[in-house]
Amino acid sequence: PYFARMIANRLWAHYFGRGLVEPIDDMRATNPATNEPLLEALAEHLQSLNYDLKQFTKTLVTSQAYQRTARAIPANELDAQNYSHASWKPLAAEVLLDAICQVTDVPEQFNGWPLGYRAIEIWDNRMPSYFFRVFGRPQRVSVCECERGNEPSIAQALHLMNSPETVHKLRHRDGLAKQLAESDKTPSQIIEALYLAAFSRHPTPEEQTLMLEAFTESPDNRRAATEDVLWTLLNTREFIYNH
Repeated sequence: PYFARMIANRLWAHYFGRGLVEPIDDMRATNPATNEPLLEALAEHLQSLNYDLKQFTKTLVTSQAYQRTARAIPANELDAQNYSHASWKPLAAEVLLDAICQVTDVPEQFNGWPLGYRAIEIWDNRMPSYFFRVFGRPQRVSVCECERGNEPSIAQALHLMNSPETVHKLRHRDGLAKQLAESDKTPSQIIEALYLAAFSRHPTPEEQTLMLEAFTESPDNRRAATEDVLWTLLNTREFIYNH
């Protein structure tokens, strides 16, 4: 009787950042769901779909609850369980690394794997990777979902800001920063391109003005200014979190 409820709760937690039952593996009578009618309805819906996870996922991601904005208002900014607004969810280690590679236009070279493989394609959890370890990818020594860590840490912030791997991607001879710096684009157009690459949106007038200061401070070094702006974007909450 618990199978449909457990699958529904796991998928709900994956997309909403919090399960209707928490911890998601702790299904028991003395740990009720925060919204029992909703969980029961989801379980029945999953059964009616003959456990078609794709169709069930479609139901979740097309719901009004999932499509709510992540911008809280004073009336709901402290709400952590009623889904009055979308929650900010940290990207998984593999997804974040792939995002960095895509934005910088520099692929990752994994030990023992051909160049060009994405992090989400690396099935070998024993492969040594400091990035995976510091951002919480588990080695899967158990089947517990709790093995994956998703809490932010100082080590994560320092790695994104100062690690040789990050600097290498920013300064790569074939990377996006160099491509834009050596193009005919104006500084404003470079900033526009970087925002579109990192955030899929245009910069606000305030952001545009702020980022232009990097080019004002380094008028003779467009590449350094471009790298600085890209570095800044990679270290923002908007880039690191799914929202």
